[in-house]
Amino acid sequence: MKLKNIINSVMAMAAMLFSFNISATEPAAKSDDNMKSIIVYFTHSGNTELAAEKLAQVTGAPIMRIFPAEPYSAEDVDWVNEQSRCTQEHLNQTLRPAIKPLDVDFSQYDTVYIGFPIWWHEEPAVIRTFLDTTDLEGKQLYPFCTSYESPMSEADATL
Repeated sequence: MKLKNIINSVMAMAAMLFSFNISATEPAAKSDDNMKSIIVYFTHSGNTELAAEKLAQVTGAPIMRIFPAEPYSAEDVDWVNEQSRCTQEHLNQTLRPAIKPLDVDFSQYDTVYIGFPIWWHEEPAVIRTFLDTTDLEGKQLYPFCTSYESPMSEADATL
């Protein structure tokens, strides 16, 4: 099972690298030497963290992890339990779980890569919290995700 998750993460990264035209051997070319990128991500199982680290190797961008103020337990992400936290956050799209403050001045960055696992065919609610509470006006945003079976295109509608 763990090998399958790693393979899916690698496949997601390969798809992302292909879609962004990023070389796997060289950092992405920048059109302006003053442009800066940062990678922010949320992970529960660690797969998205692996993808963020690979993206950082390719782009040279720093990475910053988004932490929920109340960490998700295994029971919280039990999608077959209708009362689980992730299910309730999916059913009520207005829920915005608190996140720990990020020690980042986003005004210093032009490009923000946003990584997350796919939960319920969409981004987790903590990503919506991040997007709602962070001034990203004028930034180029590039989402990337990891998933056992759901494609990124399903999260596009909610992002």
